[in-house]
Amino acid sequence: MIGKLLGHTQVQTAARYAHLANNSVKASGSRVGDSIGLSIA
Repeated sequence: MIGKLLGHTQVQTAARYAHLANNSVKASGSRVGDSIGLSIA
C-alpha cells in the first residue's frame, strides 16, 4: 500500500526502504502502549 502511494510500481522498491522505519514504529507503539497503560491504571 505504501509503495503504491509513493508511486512505486514494484514491491521490491518499497521493500528496499521499509526497514528504515522499524525504529519509529517500535517507538510509536511503545508510546501508545504506555498511554493505554496509564489510562487503565
